[in-house]
Amino acid sequence: MTFEERQAWIGLWEAVFGEPPPIEAAPDVTARILVQHLPPTLPYELKSRTE
Repeated sequence: MTFEERQAWIGLWEAVFGEPPPIEAAPDVTARILVQHLPPTLPYELKSRTE
């Protein structure tokens, strides 16, 4: 995982839980935990990478 990717994970974790992650876990474990705690409906709009 690159530094930028790690910073993105930390930022998302802080947005969901209000604090930095307590440990550095494997990306798939972190993703699974975050997905379980995200709101069921998207409060935002997804944009394609070509925009």
